[in-house]
Amino acid sequence: MSTTSGQNSMARLQTFPSLSAGDLYAVLMRREEVAVIDVREARFYAQGHINLSAHSALSSLELQVLRSVPRPQVCVVLVDDDGADGGAAEQAMSVLAALSFTHVRLLEGGIKGWQASGYSLGTGYNTLVKAFADLAHAHYATPTLTPAQLEARFERGQPTTVIDCRPEFEYQKTSIGRALNVPGVELALQELSRTDEADHLYVISCFSRTRGIVATTTLALLNGVSNVAFLQDGVMASFLYGLPTGPGDAQLPSPGRLAPDEVLRQHTATLVQRHGLKVIDHAQFLQLHAERDQRTLYVFDVRPEAAYRAGHLAHAVSVPGGQLLMTYDAHVPVRHARIVLVDDGHLKRAAVTAFWLSHFDNADIYVLSLDDAGVTLVTEAPADALPAAVRWLAPQQVQEHLAAGLPVLDVGPSLDYEQGHLPGAKFVLRPSLAAWLETQPPGPLVFTSPDGVNAAYAAAHVSRTLGLEAYALKGGTQAWRAAGLEVEEAFEPQQLLSPFDDDWGSTMRAKVNREQIFRDYLTWERGLGHDIARDDTVQFRWPDTVTNP
Repeated sequence: MSTTSGQNSMARLQTFPSLSAGDLYAVLMRREEVAVIDVREARFYAQGHINLSAHSALSSLELQVLRSVPRPQVCVVLVDDDGADGGAAEQAMSVLAALSFTHVRLLEGGIKGWQASGYSLGTGYNTLVKAFADLAHAHYATPTLTPAQLEARFERGQPTTVIDCRPEFEYQKTSIGRALNVPGVELALQELSRTDEADHLYVISCFSRTRGIVATTTLALLNGVSNVAFLQDGVMASFLYGLPTGPGDAQLPSPGRLAPDEVLRQHTATLVQRHGLKVIDHAQFLQLHAERDQRTLYVFDVRPEAAYRAGHLAHAVSVPGGQLLMTYDAHVPVRHARIVLVDDGHLKRAAVTAFWLSHFDNADIYVLSLDDAGVTLVTEAPADALPAAVRWLAPQQVQEHLAAGLPVLDVGPSLDYEQGHLPGAKFVLRPSLAAWLETQPPGPLVFTSPDGVNAAYAAAHVSRTLGLEAYALKGGTQAWRAAGLEVEEAFEPQQLLSPFDDDWGSTMRAKVNREQIFRDYLTWERGLGHDIARDDTVQFRWPDTVTNP
């Protein structure tokens, strides 16, 4: 190595402090706060990633990190493909420095260095949670029914109630014929009316496995429902088998009724006692909140969205319908943080959620009742932090911009772009912007994204670093729609300034060859429990006993 190159390398290490794969492994084996964030696009993240990492792509890093890493003093380890000079991780470090993060490291050699050191990789998306569900299915012996067995019940006329446990918007897109809908943890609040009929069966489904396994196990082991079964591999397997599938019908009745509040309180008391769940009062919450600069604190409201909008605890983030477990790595990238789950007075949703999250053994989890003395409710949702110098345009001003033939750049997720974008808008992932701009004549640019937040960061960055005239659509494409302005779904190839690399390969987006895509996906998901068992950084905690209320 020449003296000059050695000096350059040393300067880089001083500017960009790094962490070896072995050092990161040691950190992950200790019980200390750390967020391992993979900043590659989802397509590449899905091809191989650290199992205990969270995904926040460079193309929307500010938006995601400010939502999911609330304490800027926490240790953050950034991961990209190979840790190269000027790569995605180094760029991400500059972004986090501008956001006042103070303890940021780069993984030496990136994901390739991690793998070369002999450490395990996961594939796909939401891998940790899906692997956990696969193991929970075996550990708790979750009762299971195949699509063929379900069809046979229908043919024999056996009383059967199929319940889709996903959020309503997913259910309405596609579900199994005859399925009712009760999202996730809300199902735990239902007093199912036919639990005593020996021949009646409640069959719980999701799109594939995870949420169906968790919801079925909740009913069987925590609610004491004996006539319940998980529909094996959900909508995907039913579609492959040939059962009728199609849009769900939100007008169908509920399978039961909401259990009385006193019954729910009794259930919660049992869960708290048997599983050592931590219930806190408002004074204790205030103490946790006062310590949030020393310990990362997450506050999640697990009630339905409508209840949250009507009034919630300040600082609480709405994650309804049991989705917190399904998206746990995205919502809680900081390991060994504190989590407060806020719920109605009965605390049943929060207790069930805490029970499941406790299996990950990587957070201090508390539940808090909104009925507690001293709790004050607000109606304003926590606002996203925005860059200081943003030049906003209203929808009508952007419409004039389009009419003049000037470019509008959509920096939101490609899925949102496919489902509707401003007429003629070009899609681009932000890291590809600089190369495209080099080919363009100078002129004003307008950015949009679903809610305008990522657009604001894109406009501010282009203005600050390139000196260009850049604007953001205030309120984003959602505001454009609300103003009654036209959106389009079709696009020409030249409108894509970068590929849809933010698509990890979601089966829900499959338009062709769906049968083979579904088969391959289910084969992959069924093997996750076996695969993750080889990674000793992943240690799930299984309660010694689980008994019914």
